[in-house]
Amino acid sequence: MTVEKIKIKAARRKNLNELASLMGNLGFTKISYSKEKLSIEKMKGFDLKGNPELDYTIVFGPNNVELSYNVPAKKNARGRLLEVLPVFLNVLQLAEQYYDIKPSAIYFEINSTISEMLKLTNKDAVDLSTELSEIDAKHKSLEAKYADLLRSSEENARILLECERKRDELSKRVEQLEKMNDEALKETLYEWIKLHNGMINIREFAKLQRISIPRVEEGLNMLITEGYIKRRFE
Repeated sequence: MTVEKIKIKAARRKNLNELASLMGNLGFTKISYSKEKLSIEKMKGFDLKGNPELDYTIVFGPNNVELSYNVPAKKNARGRLLEVLPVFLNVLQLAEQYYDIKPSAIYFEINSTISEMLKLTNKDAVDLSTELSEIDAKHKSLEAKYADLLRSSEENARILLECERKRDELSKRVEQLEKMNDEALKETLYEWIKLHNGMINIREFAKLQRISIPRVEEGLNMLITEGYIKRRFE
């Protein structure tokens, strides 16, 4: 898990007593207030081991407002940013009476982040599309060769076996590229748990769905932190 930060320059106008009270009524998990700063935290829930999981922290200092948010392992960093950015902007709007925030400071941080995100997203999309096209072309070519070799004589048996091996390798690669995404995994897990009276045997589910056990645990963690299911302590 990594921690990302966005810091906005902002000059404090007045005491934050009223802002602290306002934030206390908005459902944040923890609020800490001292003379120098106001800190608000939001927890996502609990993981499979029952440990609390931090979502984000916003700290109001004398000369800046800073957002810190966790990016879990295997979680898309750009997607995580899109989750917390609207919350940060809403909090800044609520604090506008207490801070002098220049629009240029916000614009620079957001614009640079979004621009970089678009570059990386476009690059990823192009790279993935190119790789899939190449694999698909190779796969179709090998399928055609395989069909021809089935009609050939025993003299071509060696070539046939080699084509089968390459075809299997490419099929596995295509399967990896098209593996179950997060939303499909969560939906499948949720339906399974409903059908089994709120219970799940992780090993059995992983075997039947042909998914690794760590991937199943990752899906359960997502359902827990998003509030769809709760861990039952026995």
